[in-house]
Amino acid sequence: MKKALHFFEQAIKKNRLSHLYLISGPKGSGKSQLADEVSYLILNQNKPENKHLKMQINKRIASNVMVIEPDGLTLKKEQIIQLQTEFSKTALVKGPRVYILNHVEKMNQSAANSLLKFMEEPASSGVYGFLLTDNIEDVIQTIISRSQVIHLKEVNEFVLQESLVEQGINENVATLAPYLTKDIDQAIILSEDPNFIAMIEFIENIAKNWGNRNISYPIFMHKHGGVILQDREVFKNFLELLLLYYVDLIHYRANQPITYRYLKEYIQVQSDQMKVNQIHELIESIQDIIKKQTYYINIELALDELSYILEKKR
Repeated sequence: MKKALHFFEQAIKKNRLSHLYLISGPKGSGKSQLADEVSYLILNQNKPENKHLKMQINKRIASNVMVIEPDGLTLKKEQIIQLQTEFSKTALVKGPRVYILNHVEKMNQSAANSLLKFMEEPASSGVYGFLLTDNIEDVIQTIISRSQVIHLKEVNEFVLQESLVEQGINENVATLAPYLTKDIDQAIILSEDPNFIAMIEFIENIAKNWGNRNISYPIFMHKHGGVILQDREVFKNFLELLLLYYVDLIHYRANQPITYRYLKEYIQVQSDQMKVNQIHELIESIQDIIKKQTYYINIELALDELSYILEKKR
């Protein structure tokens, strides 16, 4: 995203800013953040830093910025007409105006025609539009052809981890959060969630007790698994992170980097004790339980199934 932001900074500086941009990238790649930062640069150019304006843009209350989300399943023509009507009025604050359309792949043809017509009107000369999409393949071709397209890459887990650590997040927690979300704001919220931290500790205890024959996994997980049974999404997150741990057993044997570096001593022992085909079978079993969640299988029964699979593999 830094490269894209630099591009916009130079375009503004050289007065070469286009009036319509299509920003494409996977979820969590920073599309909304980029649109917000460029909106600030457009509205505040040649002026001293304005933290109040930044706050207004982030909170969606800036008078010269309009953000439109899909109404239900689509971005509708009526929403574009509302944008036209709003921007035809005299602005409370003089200067350029910006609109941001999120999930533009959900725009229907009628709305697209209205948007392009709006951009051709003389009154739109001081208006800049940012169209955001996760799936550029689904965007109407006439929109793509009339926009300057900016592609953002998915945020690398290690880059996001470093950002979280810089913000004071525990390194172990910061290592795992990026595997559940690539959005920095959501990752921070997740990293500070006591339930997420408890989930990580639960996985750590599963690893540490692998060789303890005095502990039965079905009993242990029934007793301590309440933290992951709150809802299906939490349970799926737990399965995804547990899967990463057992994939680490394969990575360790292949001398590849592991995710759970702080559990390396347990990964080493467990990997040496198990055959490669046993590890693969365990990984496939967890993947199968993850797939079953699509069909709303009872999560308590799924946890029971997992606990007996782990017990059998010890």
